[in-house]
Amino acid sequence: MSRPTNFLEADSSLIENNLLIVKNEAEEELNQYFAGVQAGGESRKESLAPPRDYKVVQPKPGVCIKSFKTNTNEKFFINVCQTDEIPAPEDITEEQLADILQSEAPSSFRIPMSISDPRVTKDKSNNSVDVCDIAINPKFFVKVQKSMLFKDFFLALIAEALNDKYNVQIKIEKSIILQNRKVIGTLVQHRVRNNDVKTVIKSYQQPTEADKLKLAEMERAATSGEEIGSKRSPLVQEIDTSEVDALKRKTVELKENAGKIKQSIALAGSTVPEYKLRAKLCKEEVEELLAEFYLPKCISSQEITLDVGEDRILLESMKHGYMFDKFVNYRLNQERVRAIFDKTNKMLQVRIPVYPVQ
Repeated sequence: MSRPTNFLEADSSLIENNLLIVKNEAEEELNQYFAGVQAGGESRKESLAPPRDYKVVQPKPGVCIKSFKTNTNEKFFINVCQTDEIPAPEDITEEQLADILQSEAPSSFRIPMSISDPRVTKDKSNNSVDVCDIAINPKFFVKVQKSMLFKDFFLALIAEALNDKYNVQIKIEKSIILQNRKVIGTLVQHRVRNNDVKTVIKSYQQPTEADKLKLAEMERAATSGEEIGSKRSPLVQEIDTSEVDALKRKTVELKENAGKIKQSIALAGSTVPEYKLRAKLCKEEVEELLAEFYLPKCISSQEITLDVGEDRILLESMKHGYMFDKFVNYRLNQERVRAIFDKTNKMLQVRIPVYPVQ
């Protein structure tokens, strides 16, 4: 099975990049145009026209994902943002996606996305962190928000894309969606090529009338400014079958039988376990959080996933449908968390040190 994905471009600023002489493949047209104007004056300016084969768009915020690099364990943030200028993938159901993931035959299913260059910004503690923006269609954004299967698939695609394009490896299993912020830093502008959009729409197996109309309008609006016979690497690429194995290895849920995946999705988040959350004080300040979770269906700790963030406690048991997700008003010491699961009374006990208030 192949996993086609469309990669479109993003820039922080067209003008800024040109003035700073930040060269990249996509900006050669603009640089050549401005150089021609400066060399030839007004007569040269009249004979040249800036390229019209793309649109520069400013996406809207969506969600912010915090992950970690595999080689350094440094934080890496991903702003998932939205713009209507990027087409949505063809609308398929969870069952159809599960069939695609289990199939060994090539697939025409595409996830159009625009990936910006990684850049440095500041987190809430004013520390320097890496971040990039990934823009998708708002309709697909909603689907990712509602479906755990599509969310896991999308996270795996993000990890694969960052590795392929920027050699950045992130830990999917440690990626969490921040609930208290939609974006970190400032979203950059994205350049969406018309040819990429047309390629996506043409790939639809059952295009709607609106899709056909948009494609016809784009064909009519096409100009002769587009490069013909260009040998540049296409921005719309199909990922071959050999890369699907890597995708499956990175997402544990997608390795399982399609029926088991759907069962897990139906169960996940349906039951909040019985719990107690207490604060241990020292000199009138919270020194430690003590949490107890009663998980009567769990047999061993292998069936439990516990993730403690800077201000978040996330507990899951996909097999049994337990989900606990809570933000706290404390800065948690993630490195010193201790957890013990008592098989006899089915109780998970967690001790989380808290950093002192500064």
